[in-house]
Amino acid sequence: MRTDRTTKTCLDTLLLSAFALLALWSCSSDEDERYPNVITEFSDVRSDKDGRLIDFTTDGGATFRIQNELTGYIPNRLYRAICGYVPQGDQATLYELQGVWILRDSTAIARHDPTNVLSVWSATRYLNMQLSPMTHGGQHYWGFATDSLRPGHAYVSLYHNQNGDDAAYSQTVYASLPFDSIPGLQPDDSVSLSVHTFQGIRTFQFKRP
Repeated sequence: MRTDRTTKTCLDTLLLSAFALLALWSCSSDEDERYPNVITEFSDVRSDKDGRLIDFTTDGGATFRIQNELTGYIPNRLYRAICGYVPQGDQATLYELQGVWILRDSTAIARHDPTNVLSVWSATRYLNMQLSPMTHGGQHYWGFATDSLRPGHAYVSLYHNQNGDDAAYSQTVYASLPFDSIPGLQPDDSVSLSVHTFQGIRTFQFKRP
C-alpha cells in the first residue's frame, strides 16, 4: 500500500508537469519572435498563499523572482522542477517548467522494479537522477530505501514501483533525493546509491557537500 506522502508527491509532480506546456505556450505566442537563449537548471520553485509561482532557487544557488503569471498551483508549496529561464537581474522569465520527483523515504514499502539509469550527479542539497523506465503510459512511483547506516556512510537504494504498467517503450524521468532526508547524514559523509536496472544493480557513490 502506498503512503500518503508518496501519493502527495505524485500529485504535486503531475500538477507541475501539467503546467509545463502552459508556461511554454504563454511565453511563445509570437511565432515570429526569435526564441531566446534559455538557461536550464534543476531548481526549487515556491508558490505563494494564492497558488502563484513566485520564485525559484537553482542548484547553483541563485534565486530569481518569476515574472510570468503562473497560477493554479497548491498554495505555499515547494516544488522541484527543471526550469528553463532567461534572467534579468534578480528576476527571470520561465520558458520551460518540467516536474521532478522528490524522492521520499519509502523504506517501509521498499520495492525495486528495474529501470534504466542515464545519469546521477550531486548538487548542494540533492542527488539528482535522470532515469529511463519502461512504460506503457501508466503511473509509476518513486522514492528511496535506507538499506544500512554506518558511521560516515549511508547505503540507500532507489525505490521504484512499476505499478503493473507494461514495459512497451522508454521515457525520461527526473528525480532528486534530498540529502536531508537520509537519516543521520552529515556534511562530508559518503552516500552509496544502488539502482536496480535491467542489466543488474548499479551503484553510485558521492560525498555530501
